[in-house]
Amino acid sequence: MHNSFEQFKEDVSQVVGDTALQQKIRAAKKQYLIGFEEAITQFSNLETAKRRAVFSRWKALENLDNYLIEFEANFIKAGGKVIWAQDAAEACNEIMAIMNKSGESKIVKSKTLTAEEIHLDEALLAGNIQWTETDLGQFILQLAGEKPSHMVMPAIHKSKEDIQQLFQEKLGVKVQNDAEALAAEAAKVVRSKYVKPGIGITGANFLVADQGIVAITENEGNVMLAAARPRIHIVITGIDRVVPTVNDLHVLWPMLATYGTGQKITAYNSLLKGPRRNGEVDGPDEMYVVLIDNGRSKVMAEELQRNVLTCIRCGSCLYNDPVYSIIGAQPYRSTWMGPPGNIVIPIKEGMKTHGFHNHLSTLSAADTEWCPVNINFNKLLLNNRQKAVDDQSSGTSEKLFYFLWKQAMLKREIMNWKSIRPASFFMSNIFTKSPLGLRKMKTPAKESFNALWRKRMGGG
Repeated sequence: MHNSFEQFKEDVSQVVGDTALQQKIRAAKKQYLIGFEEAITQFSNLETAKRRAVFSRWKALENLDNYLIEFEANFIKAGGKVIWAQDAAEACNEIMAIMNKSGESKIVKSKTLTAEEIHLDEALLAGNIQWTETDLGQFILQLAGEKPSHMVMPAIHKSKEDIQQLFQEKLGVKVQNDAEALAAEAAKVVRSKYVKPGIGITGANFLVADQGIVAITENEGNVMLAAARPRIHIVITGIDRVVPTVNDLHVLWPMLATYGTGQKITAYNSLLKGPRRNGEVDGPDEMYVVLIDNGRSKVMAEELQRNVLTCIRCGSCLYNDPVYSIIGAQPYRSTWMGPPGNIVIPIKEGMKTHGFHNHLSTLSAADTEWCPVNINFNKLLLNNRQKAVDDQSSGTSEKLFYFLWKQAMLKREIMNWKSIRPASFFMSNIFTKSPLGLRKMKTPAKESFNALWRKRMGGG
């Protein structure tokens, strides 16, 4: 997580002019939309399906404490173990303790945003523990030493040419510039790691309270291998992932597939309930679920903003966010990126240091329109901005500026003062300047439209 607006500006300045990155995001969106248009045909009434998804997620959040306890009780009955972690450090310590106690050294890991959120990779490196990412996108990022650029498509910022060059540099192999050939080469490396893995680490899309089940959806099959082959399976997930009943998956899984990858249904949908039982061939001897708060309780405490935790992490809003489409995910330095990040980060990290995220939006409402659980990002952002003012997180100069701007906008005679020319002053000294020095705007006209219109109509 970045610590200041200055750091954020520095990060943005490195990517805002990267037209190649922007083209890759546009290309991914174009491909996504092709699949999406076909996928939504599975819903006889999309709006009704969305309302069902909204109700399911809202019901879970409004009774979160009860459903988490219910999940824990049912999962323990099935032979699993639940670990509660207040923050990232505690979560990493608990996971490292399991590893150290097990004596296992071969670790496979599937894609999990929550593991990225708590910086588990850094903790593993600090403990001299080696692991292999089994998701293709995450495998690419592990080789490149980079962080995910999208909630669902982590290597969205990498072209086939980028991956081809990366494989040649890191793996010492020259592969054709072809998606299937590149995927096949990655599979050769990953498959060998499944022979006798000791520990498998995965995330969870949902936690089903009434059954004590971990629900996982994927397309590559690597998650099931990481869950079934190792002796120990560790699930890392946020406390917001719980849903009341298994019936909720009937709408949430298709909705996640449609809005996440433009599919009617993903290739593999799995329900995991504890470790291997007597007579079962596959499955771990031990299974842990690490339930992580890490600031979610702060968001839950906000009556309005808690709604953002109904997010199913499909990433659809990112494709339709004007800011993300220009800068990508890297400047956020968080798995909470784009519209959800703009709401969550200031609450988790503090308005004084991270309140600038409240303004990383054009308020176009396109992200809200494309949200499968109808999160009103504009409403939440505007409320965040109000909170920043109420908490006196905004600087004195910023407050003075908006006070003067409001007074001028409310009275046309002030805007038309010839001696001061407030309109030209604001345009020349404020709005034509870019924090990064990258935006150029035309010089304001000497006369306002209002003045020109009066002349034309003979009003003087």
